[in-house]
Amino acid sequence: MKKKIGINSPMIKDFGGDIDAREVEIIELGLDRINFLDKQTEEHLLLKAAYLSSSFDTEFTIHAPHIDSKIECIKIDFSTNHGKNFIIMEKVIEIAAKIEAKRIVVHPGTQSGSKSCLNLNVRNLIHLCALAEEYGTTLLLENLFDRAGGNKIGVLPGEIFHIIEMVSSEYLKINLDIGHAFIACNTYGISLEDYFELGKYIHQMHLHDNFGILESKATMFGDRHLPLGLGKINFREVFKNISKTNTKNLILEVKNSTTEYTLNSLAQIRDFCVSGAGSVPPVITYSTEPVACVQ
Repeated sequence: MKKKIGINSPMIKDFGGDIDAREVEIIELGLDRINFLDKQTEEHLLLKAAYLSSSFDTEFTIHAPHIDSKIECIKIDFSTNHGKNFIIMEKVIEIAAKIEAKRIVVHPGTQSGSKSCLNLNVRNLIHLCALAEEYGTTLLLENLFDRAGGNKIGVLPGEIFHIIEMVSSEYLKINLDIGHAFIACNTYGISLEDYFELGKYIHQMHLHDNFGILESKATMFGDRHLPLGLGKINFREVFKNISKTNTKNLILEVKNSTTEYTLNSLAQIRDFCVSGAGSVPPVITYSTEPVACVQ
């Protein structure tokens, strides 16, 4: 199946960025940073999506809110049994249906040290998968990375696999975030290839670069969401391993990038999709000196 190339919505001109929607086939609409509970905001989003779909044949995925969302009213945590989790997620799934988004990225919850955290994640996802089935969409569980002290569920590949197996639903697959995986690999001494052993469950990927170092005051470190080649991830190896998965969408998820670097990253992904795993194109590398980036 042909892989679709996409980008996160804040980078698209229609959502305040610099990239023309015609540069990609699919946009990941970031509902984790928008108060879509406001009726006027929701209507505005739906109008934008309808325009892009009709004008450029653009498709959409959605990134659901999570515990680290900066807007308090949409924050959710699957490690709790709060009814808010379902109120917010039902609205997200409804929006997905309206814009015909077939996949919704979700984050696992936080880790408080209690064994119940993992069980609550499983129970919440079972409930939400039943709702996703009703609306004809699929949830994609994203791998995370631990911050100081280790406080996330779904960091290591075995943990993600366990959740997928316990939920046991065709409506729950994996969104493999390469940047998150690279930080976890450096933190715990595992190989990036270990994540690709999740193979058939991986239906989408987030591609972005970093230096594999946990959060720091230095702007070069942490989960920087840099363009490809600006950090230390070996994207030649990443591209080679994609053939082990059922990846349908390759989403460039950058937050600190110039327009030039973003377009170069999209070109690298496009070259890979054209050449295939048998002829992986070289990944452009840049100086590791700090550059002027958009936030």
